[in-house]
Amino acid sequence: MNLLEMSFSGAFFIIAVFIIRTAAVYRLPKMTFVILWETVLLRLLIPFRIPFPFSVHTLISLRVSTPPSVEAQAIPLPPAKSQRPPLTLQEMEHLASEGTSVSAWFAVWCAGMILLASFFALAYLRCRMELRTALPVNNAYAERWLKECPLKRRVFIRQSDRISTPLTYGIFRPVILMPRKTDWEREEQLRYIFSHEYAHICRFDALTKLIAAFALCIHWFNPLVWVMYRLFNRDLELACDERVIKQAGQKQKSAYSLMLIGMEAQKSRLMPFGSGLAKNPVEERITAIMKTKPATPFTLLSACLLVLISVSAFATSAAASTDDRPDGMPAANVASADAGNVAPHKKNFGSIIHESADILHYEDGAPYIHDILTNNTDKTIVETQYCMLACDEDGAPLKLYWNFTDSSAESSYENIVRSEENLLPGQTENYRGGWSLYDGGIMEDFPGAGDGEASRAAWALLCLKQVVFEDGAVWDNPDYESWLKTHAGQRIGVDELQNYYPHEYRLEPAGWNRLIGTDWLKPAG
Repeated sequence: MNLLEMSFSGAFFIIAVFIIRTAAVYRLPKMTFVILWETVLLRLLIPFRIPFPFSVHTLISLRVSTPPSVEAQAIPLPPAKSQRPPLTLQEMEHLASEGTSVSAWFAVWCAGMILLASFFALAYLRCRMELRTALPVNNAYAERWLKECPLKRRVFIRQSDRISTPLTYGIFRPVILMPRKTDWEREEQLRYIFSHEYAHICRFDALTKLIAAFALCIHWFNPLVWVMYRLFNRDLELACDERVIKQAGQKQKSAYSLMLIGMEAQKSRLMPFGSGLAKNPVEERITAIMKTKPATPFTLLSACLLVLISVSAFATSAAASTDDRPDGMPAANVASADAGNVAPHKKNFGSIIHESADILHYEDGAPYIHDILTNNTDKTIVETQYCMLACDEDGAPLKLYWNFTDSSAESSYENIVRSEENLLPGQTENYRGGWSLYDGGIMEDFPGAGDGEASRAAWALLCLKQVVFEDGAVWDNPDYESWLKTHAGQRIGVDELQNYYPHEYRLEPAGWNRLIGTDWLKPAG
């Protein structure tokens, strides 16, 4: 997955968690929402898909506007030679504009990420420098509490005149920092404060806050990630409040709430990776405290099911690629059909699918063929060789000058193309650009082209001839010759053209002429 796909997928998850939180924040254990937000963070930071048949992404068609990239063009194979022809003017202009877009988008993203990361870093360093002036606390209750609540990590309690409310910072050497004006005689209030900060320490909230800040720096352009960052920090505090009430007892709700009200008026300065007792809207916290009830088996089961369903539906990806074409340019016609036309899968060596092959147009109107291929094997494809045919809107075959920049090329019904682009297992090749066609009206200055018929091209029919895999295995399509004899130079029914894609090639054993190792001898799925 690229960055925009990760951010778009995370945005769906954030919306779902926000809706769940709004409906059930006072009904379910608060750790439910902390776990959901932590899963959102994983979705935002893990750069690969997790296919799942019941993912919400299998039920909708996602269109992610990815930053364009410079693509390699297919290599034609004329009868006498197989060198790459020169790029057309339209293709060179197209690639140049694509490269400019990539550079501009990447520069803006980097600038935003660096600025936000610098803000967090400077705020953190400033706070660390100020907190170095904190002094040890010599208090009998504090020392007794530290002995009663041991951790493998040593916890320190310090005090500073630079803060007005308690907070915790540090991951491996956590420090509970108290205001210098703390009333050390009020042991009940100290117990609430220490219990709250101790919950932050036990749950490594300082580390999760650091990860959340990192995700925000990466996805700074996504407003929903900012919403997630704010609500995640609020829910960390709600979860700690809930734990304090659970330990202190339901009768202590009022006393704990009054303490929060007293601290709300005195908030500390920015501490991006620290956890403060009075940093969140006090109204929501007090409402949550007063509505907190002991967890029952039913609420725990409901919370577990909610987390399981939410993660399964929104943290996963579509079981099969459903990416649309990113071009957005007007096409004469699109030779595509529902995936239901593909025969049911049966055990074989996997399959390769031509999702579509469309006649599209550059901004100046020059036509080109754009095809999309999916690799449903467990091997990386390093080379494909396939045949292209073109028809007019009535299905009549077109004899084209496919290699029109070569003065020796002759018009033909079919054209053999070799592409040396890598296609990873499960990947869909969905790039901008394609194979330019001759249009006499637009490309009249190109030499040796003659009068082509590309301006009448409305359908493109493609068929794989050979596939080479990274480990050296080669598959020759056993149906290719039959396909060529049936379609090349022949009128093709419009119904067949409309229902040709997606076209699946099953890699049956009969097509293999070179197998490396034994992996391919085992049928897939």
